[in-house]
Amino acid sequence: MKLGRLDVEIAGERLTLTGRIDDASPLGELVSQLPANVVIDTSGVTFVNSIGMREWIRLLRGLRERGTVTLERVADVLITQMNLIPDLGNNVRIASFHAQYACNACGAEVAPLIDAVAHAEQLQRLKAPPMPCPECQGQMELADFPERYLTLFRV
Repeated sequence: MKLGRLDVEIAGERLTLTGRIDDASPLGELVSQLPANVVIDTSGVTFVNSIGMREWIRLLRGLRERGTVTLERVADVLITQMNLIPDLGNNVRIASFHAQYACNACGAEVAPLIDAVAHAEQLQRLKAPPMPCPECQGQMELADFPERYLTLFRV
């Protein structure tokens, strides 16, 4: 199914979003088509604007009223936006997410998938998990300020 520039795939309890979440993406309309407990994969989301965030919030709030929401492979662009809205992480379980890392030694940049469950204690302390550079094997750092980027995980 297509919602504007966003591809939507529903398979059982799994919702996969790929593309742009913007003014052409009425995500709130999906609530009635999904089961009470849902897993959302947003790894393919490439862009979110303010109207898209409004639609994302409508989707999450509608789903939270009915059951559990687990976010897997959350796109970096969504993590950045979700940190700006304090209650957005409430009653939503983030299982894994992508984060931008940079290597100060060689300049390499990657967006690895972070297991939020395995690193929960560290993330709650606003500490990014260590990441070796795939190019020079040096130590990479989170490309954003951890206290800003990891706010969703603070208890």
